[in-house]
Amino acid sequence: MQKIIKLLKALQLVLQRPALLNLILKDETYLLENFTKAFPNVTLQELDPFAWTEAEELKITPYAFLSGSSMATDFAFLQMLCRKYKIETYLEIGTWRGESAANVAPYVKEVFTLNLPDSTLRNMGQSSAYIDSHRFFSKDIQNVTHLFGDSATFDWQPYAQKCDLIFIDGDHATEAVERDTKTALGLRKSSDSILVWHDAKQDAEYPRYDVLLGIYKALPKELHQNVYLVKHGLCAVYIPDALVGQAIAINALPKRAFELHLTQKEV
Repeated sequence: MQKIIKLLKALQLVLQRPALLNLILKDETYLLENFTKAFPNVTLQELDPFAWTEAEELKITPYAFLSGSSMATDFAFLQMLCRKYKIETYLEIGTWRGESAANVAPYVKEVFTLNLPDSTLRNMGQSSAYIDSHRFFSKDIQNVTHLFGDSATFDWQPYAQKCDLIFIDGDHATEAVERDTKTALGLRKSSDSILVWHDAKQDAEYPRYDVLLGIYKALPKELHQNVYLVKHGLCAVYIPDALVGQAIAINALPKRAFELHLTQKEV
């Protein structure tokens, strides 16, 4: 009887405040059940790029330590991919402050990065400070080209089959991730091209199943075995190479630690 009363109260609250329904739909248990039902044969695997020789010497700059950004290890991973696979053309969906573009620019021939136009952000009611933060670190870099538009309606034809690495960091709703991933498949220069998704994990250990659901829905089944979560970061990656992945270990004892040397730079 007590459970029925609680259920009725919960329904009343949802009717009064429909936005509360989003909390239910974003609950990780609910999302995990959806993912497992959709892909019962998928076993998530983890890749450790910090075991690569490219991880021996890394320099992450710029890094602002501000909200909404990637982890430093995410930028390190993008750099390592660019060096290991000799990336020439890098494209990303979602610019924000331009830290990711700035961190990979020294290692590639050209960078293309897409974000909503300032006018669209202004019409959405975003503050001037928020709008001015976009492209802050990448706007003056010579080999970075800033593109403007919504990834859902942008004309991608000029970039079709031209990109070696595509970094997807736009809208993280399942439907948007699925759409952007399908777009990215058409941007690949060849079957050797690499896809990276940001925020495929809640933190450096726990998967984020709403994003993963969009990834696996968009990818052909034959590519699923080459999708890896990235250890020590928030990314997932599709790499055509048959790399050795490991089962995800939550709250396992650390096998590696990092030493940070912080140097401030005026901007």
